[in-house]
This record gives sequence, structure tokens and C-alpha cells, in this order.
Amino acid sequence: MVGVLLGNFVFGGVSDYIGRRSTFIFALIGLAVVANLSAFTHSLFFFCFLRVCIGFFVGGVGMVAYVTITECVGSSQKVFAGSMFQGVFSIGIMGFALMANFLRDWRYLVVASSFPFCFFIFIYWIVPESSRWLASQGRISEAEDILLYIAHKNGNEVKKSAIELVVPSKTISSTKSYGYTDLLKTPVLRKEMLIQAFSCLGRRKCMCLSMITGGFSCFLVIAFSQSGEFGKSVSVVFALIGKMGLSAAFSVVYIYSCELIPTVVRNSGIGFCSICARIAGILAPMATSLGFFNMYALFGFTSVISGVLNLKLPETFGMTSPESIDDVENRTTNKQPTSTTMVDSETVHDMEERISMLQNTDTSVT
Repeated sequence: MVGVLLGNFVFGGVSDYIGRRSTFIFALIGLAVVANLSAFTHSLFFFCFLRVCIGFFVGGVGMVAYVTITECVGSSQKVFAGSMFQGVFSIGIMGFALMANFLRDWRYLVVASSFPFCFFIFIYWIVPESSRWLASQGRISEAEDILLYIAHKNGNEVKKSAIELVVPSKTISSTKSYGYTDLLKTPVLRKEMLIQAFSCLGRRKCMCLSMITGGFSCFLVIAFSQSGEFGKSVSVVFALIGKMGLSAAFSVVYIYSCELIPTVVRNSGIGFCSICARIAGILAPMATSLGFFNMYALFGFTSVISGVLNLKLPETFGMTSPESIDDVENRTTNKQPTSTTMVDSETVHDMEERISMLQNTDTSVT
């Protein structure tokens, strides 16, 4: 858990600075190396160190992969893509349990579950960089090339001149870097990030209902646990209902976060929320020292408060994801951003070619 926390912190900022694909591949290579290496160590200290390293790289791989997936699909497919990502994660956990049933030696099990990571490195030559991230860095022409590549892979025959990115607000140049401090500099984004950090999110009404369901289920577990054998059986039912509610909230946690946080700091924002979640995961086992009643009361109150706080966040269903911090700040005021869009020399050259093509067309018509 500590390793995942550190990975979320490091790779969240790095991904917003150097790009999604390079960060993902670096984390994947690191994960493949340390995971396979852990199967051959005979030192308990070194094994524990490698487990922390595995968590570190897992924190980067999972977070960056999810953000990349949601940035590479349209708004109508974002929920489906995010849900499939979570579904494959669950399938992997079940598959690992099945694998452990046949591989009783833990060293063989580690190698069998870690070696496939080596083949995933070829993703670098298959999956392109996020076009949203490129556009947020002012690399408009490269982003349009990737959209053209995706269109051709989908069987749509379109010309480069038919693809034109419309940037509604300030597009950040590649010389400007963003990090965790930018998440708290402006009032609207700061409020949304603090609420997300407390609740670790989900879509507004869905998250509210799911968290409150989990919270009240904790209270009902307390109420029925003192009512004999029948009450204990009922408390188990409510515990499972609470688990269902919190699982539902977790299934949309990253989707809502990706739709709220602007592209220029999206991975940093997801990393910030994940760090808070990891801290809570580290502290959660200590709650058992509070006793049964106090432990469930604590979890119940925090879940209900989290659900209510989510009502303070804006609804994102059917809305365009923000690209810059200005988009977030202007979202509640409906102000139109006045900043200019920064483009590079390739974009200027592309625009000149289009203008020349239009002039030639006008001349031929005349």
C-alpha cells in the first residue's frame, strides 16, 4: 500500500509532464523487472523491499492506463471503457486465485503471473499518445495526426484536412508544466479536489446514493449485531449490502474524476485522489483497535458525509471534459475564456497549406 501511494504521487505528476504513453511504458518495464526478480530472492528484507517497488510501479501502471483509456475514446464510450477496465481488473484477481490452485509453489506462481508483463511492452508501438494531452500541450498537429490514425484504424477514410481540433479555451504550450500545487491554486478546482480527496469520488447522484447506502448499512450492522443469532445473520446481509454500495461507488470513481479534472493536471489529480485513498487504506486496519461499535460508526459516518459532499460537485454526464484549469474555473460562472490558443510551427504550416488549397479552389472556380 505504501508503494502504491508513492507510485501515485510520482507517476501522476510525471505523466502530466512527459506524456501518458512514455510514463506507462516506463512503469510497465519497472513492474516487469521487480515482479520477476521477487521470485528469486532468498532475503526477507529484500523481498519486502521488492514488494514495495511492485506497489510503486503498479500505482503508475494502473492510474496512467485508466486515464489514457478515457482520453482516447469519445464521451459516449467513456463509461463503458472505464467499466471494462475495472471488470478486467476483477477478472485478473479471480484468475490469479485459479492459478494459485494449480501452482502451489509461490515462486512459480510469481513468475507465472509476472512474466506476461514483458510482452505488454510492445504496447508502445501499438497504442498512440493521448491526443487530449498533446492538444493540452499545444501540439495540435500531432493530436490531429493521431485522430486521423484512429479514424483509419476504425475503417473511416478521411483526409487530414477534414480533421480540425477546436480548442475552446487556452491551450497550454509545451514549455508550461503543471503539478500538484496547481490543483489547489484556483478556488473552484481546489474545492472540487478537496471533496474528491475526502470521498474518492464517483458520478454525482450515483456516488451520493452508493456512499450513503454503504454508510447506513454500517449503522444497521451495529443495530442488528446485538440481537442474537438471527440479528447476526441479518447484520451479515447488511454488511454485504454496504459492500455492494461501496463497490458501486468505486466502479465509477475514476470516471467521475477524469471528467472533473482538466487534461493538463488530470493524472496529477487522479494521483492526488489515489494518494488519499492509499492513506486511508493504510490507516483503516488501525480502526479495529476502536472496537466493533466505534469502528463501524466511523466508517458509516465518513461514508454518509462523503455522499453528501458529492452533491456539492457539478454533474458531468453528457458534458465536455475540461482541458485547462480555466475551463474548470469558468464552468460555474459560464464565463467565456479570453486567452489565446498557442500553436506550434507545424500547425501554422498546416494552416498555410489549407489556406493555399482554398485559394486555388477559388481561382479555379473563377
